[in-house]
Formats: sequence, C-alpha cells, structure tokens
Amino acid sequence: MSRPAPLAAQPRPRALKSEEVLMLAVLEQALADLDHSCPAVRADAEAYFLAYGLDSSAFSFEAVCAQFGFSPSAIRAVVREKIRARKAHHPAIRRAA
Repeated sequence: MSRPAPLAAQPRPRALKSEEVLMLAVLEQALADLDHSCPAVRADAEAYFLAYGLDSSAFSFEAVCAQFGFSPSAIRAVVREKIRARKAHHPAIRRAA
C-alpha cells in the first residue's frame, strides 16, 4: 500500500547559518532583558522591540522577524502586555515612567 502524497511540498529542515544563530541570540537576549533588574537594560530592550524602522542593521528587530517569518506586530503586542503587567505590579515603575 502506498502512502498518499502530501498536499504541499514540505520544506526540509536546514541547519541555521551562524548569522542566523546570532540573530536569534540577540532576540532571545532582548526578551530576557525585559525582566532585567536594571531599568536601563529594560529600557534598551523595550526600545529594541518598540522602535519602528529606525535601525536598518541585520540584527534589528524588524530584520530578525523578516529573516524567520515572525510577526513583528504579534511580538510587540506580547511585549507591550509584559510591560503593562510589570508596571501594574510595581507602582514605583509606573510613577517613574
């Protein structure tokens, strides 16, 4: 008995290039930095995610999303919610902002 053909060709997984590994590491670090104890580090991470079109480097948030097919707007929505939740739980942050 033969197996039915898939409806669409399935892309073969490939190894990430070293630049892509670095791009993902930048994104991962920025996500981790949103929870950093230092306000300056948190501010830099927020700026990384919430800046629109200001940085044309290969490691900008927009470039990383484009490379991997991520939705910048969906990630930004999660980041904004995370910021709102942190400010709601820490009134001193809300007053300083």
